[in-house]
Amino acid sequence: MASLQSLQNMLYMSTFLAAKSVPVIAAGTSIVFAVSPWTTVRTIARARSTLQFSFAPFYFYFVQSVIFGLYAYATSNVLMGATTAFGSMLDLHYVLVYYRHATDKTQPFRLLTIATACILFLWVHTAGKSPDDAKVIIGVPGNILSVLTSASPLLQVKTIIQRRDASSLPFGMSVMNVVSGGVWMIYGIMLRDILVIFPNGFAFVMGIIQVALIMAFRAPKAAPSIPIATMRFMSKSVHEKV
Repeated sequence: MASLQSLQNMLYMSTFLAAKSVPVIAAGTSIVFAVSPWTTVRTIARARSTLQFSFAPFYFYFVQSVIFGLYAYATSNVLMGATTAFGSMLDLHYVLVYYRHATDKTQPFRLLTIATACILFLWVHTAGKSPDDAKVIIGVPGNILSVLTSASPLLQVKTIIQRRDASSLPFGMSVMNVVSGGVWMIYGIMLRDILVIFPNGFAFVMGIIQVALIMAFRAPKAAPSIPIATMRFMSKSVHEKV
């Protein structure tokens, strides 16, 4: 009897600790996920070019963060609200850096305009609604955006396989799709909230696929390049001689 009681106590403590620690871990992974594109965006800023990177992952992640911020407000989830607010600020920075260095700004501008209109529509439409109604109104499009965010890096999967080069996939975001998606899926199960379970479960699977592609098709080593400043100096010297 004593051993059975000890086992029950141990199970109770394990459940209690899990209930307390999983939300904290989920918040931590969301923060790391928000920071993960930083190196990719810094590469874009230094090159003053969007290079081989697509606008889609940054765009969908930004819109998703804002919409789930509204979802957190509607459901009074302080933890989700704090992480989405932090993510939204960083995502806005990523989107603006990409937009600044994009050669053709027409499509990014159009997409950002549509996103702004949709976010305002959701915000106005859910004002005064009950928490349950607002949860559905915001949660459904939020789930759709989560799916698009998770799958967006794979829009180039055909090109990746043909060229055997996965350098267009943002490594940090792909890894954190696995980690953050897995933890938030567990948190959603604890909350018994399908609108949290489904998108994060999908993100977990998509993250595994992306990481597998990155490992299978690593970028080929490029030949040593001449620094931009040196190239400009050489070009100037040639013109002066002419």
